[in-house]
Amino acid sequence: MIQAQQQTALLCLLVLCGLGRGALPAAPAGKPGGLPADEILQLRIEIEPASLDRLRKEPRQFVPARVLEGTSVLSGVGIHLKGSTGSFRPVDEKPSLTLDFSRFGGAGRFHGLRKIHLNNSLEDPSFANEMLGSGLFAAAGLPAAQATRALVELNGRKLGLYVLMEGFTEDFLARHFPRFGGDLYEPDVGRDVDDHLKRNSVAAVARGRSVLTDLASAALEKDLPLRWERLNRTLDMEQFTTFMALEVLIGHRDGYCLARNNYRVYHDPQSDRIRFFPHGMDQLFGNADLPWQPAMAGLVARAVMETPQGSEQYAARFKSLFTNLLSITTLTGRVDQLTLQLRPSLGNAEWAALVEASTATKARIVDRHRALGEQLSRTPLRALQFELGAARPEGWALAEKGATDKLDQTTSPDGTLSLHIAANSDTVASWHARGLLQPGRYRFEGMVRTDRLKPLSNGTLHGATLRVRGQKATLQGNPPVKPNETPGGGSNAWRLVGTEFEVRQAMEDVEFLCELRAGAGEVWFDLKTLKVLQIN
Repeated sequence: MIQAQQQTALLCLLVLCGLGRGALPAAPAGKPGGLPADEILQLRIEIEPASLDRLRKEPRQFVPARVLEGTSVLSGVGIHLKGSTGSFRPVDEKPSLTLDFSRFGGAGRFHGLRKIHLNNSLEDPSFANEMLGSGLFAAAGLPAAQATRALVELNGRKLGLYVLMEGFTEDFLARHFPRFGGDLYEPDVGRDVDDHLKRNSVAAVARGRSVLTDLASAALEKDLPLRWERLNRTLDMEQFTTFMALEVLIGHRDGYCLARNNYRVYHDPQSDRIRFFPHGMDQLFGNADLPWQPAMAGLVARAVMETPQGSEQYAARFKSLFTNLLSITTLTGRVDQLTLQLRPSLGNAEWAALVEASTATKARIVDRHRALGEQLSRTPLRALQFELGAARPEGWALAEKGATDKLDQTTSPDGTLSLHIAANSDTVASWHARGLLQPGRYRFEGMVRTDRLKPLSNGTLHGATLRVRGQKATLQGNPPVKPNETPGGGSNAWRLVGTEFEVRQAMEDVEFLCELRAGAGEVWFDLKTLKVLQIN
């Protein structure tokens, strides 16, 4: 009864806000597909030994399987492993899985769906972020994949709790569009609409890849009034500005706008315009201080924000969503609800870990709301003021930090007022400041001192550096201070570090970063030397 009252209260609040459906909407009546809302499913997967061995050797290749849920048995199911660097696990551990129920001649559907994903949620121990994200997008009136949780067995071995996600197929499109015969595309990591995106719809091709070519061409148009006109002909602008605002609002740092990752692109044949769908929302609210007007990495997001009309529309949409959708009471209550649903399925140790993770998720929601409230109350960004070709970024603030990192403004061992970062374990931590710049070439530089830096346990980018968000590569400049450059791991002397970059649009929002990527050690960035230089 209490659970039902909580769901009713959540739905009522979102409807009163004028933002559509509740946090986990059921499929629309009369349309195919619909995962049971807020129900913990139980799946048993059976894979023959030869197919299991193939998954060990070729984890991304489909192999045949059977899936059992209660008395329901689905044969001819295709299954392969999924996941990226942080979440991928071999089949003999706790793998993330994709299941296609028609891959090997299977005619059945799983709760009306042809394809689902089982995510091991290693990067979200609260098992709540995907459901929060999809619920928020649905509440804002945007199509989003359904999500629930499931207990999974593989050949009798208990794998444990998973987040179960709806796949992007015609089943998904049919629930959201009267006509769904358009093309649906997905990217490889880091690929944008001007790259060759993978087509993953099976319906007849409507206009083919020309829709992506037209969108990319419009986004690259240099004449801003003409760009706005062309974008509106190819892109559902109302939907896209909401999509942008919501990705930033909830801190979806691995999505389209901020990382050119985890998204789908669909050509709606009815409106003849492109629409974007969110994906991979297992890491939300991670950076409380993410700017509400960040430097966009996605080509289309950047193109829209560079136009006066797009920037204005985005700002209005963001402020509306912040006021009406980012409710601390509603969201933290939803986390509590999702957590309590899992209690009967978990042992005491698992339950204790889940409660700890859920408490951290609620704290991140509170921190994000606080930080955005502070940002929105500040004076708007100003253009950097140059004297004799140099300007100093102001308003340095924390951009990213780990749980055990220390970031403060203090003096270095020799008494120099500095931005300071101390890492106790693998960390990517940074300070940031922002300012508006006119078109041209610039150099961001400053003096850096490090002490006992150690490399990260994995990856290739290590050290202390200055960089500009959104720049694909350093054009020229002094390289970062790398770990172990001083014999014995001692302290490095002050060194000039910098990078050159280019601004192409009038009054472009530029974000400057003082960053440390290291397994341990300290860095000081001399405040009085941090500056931006004009390059003729």
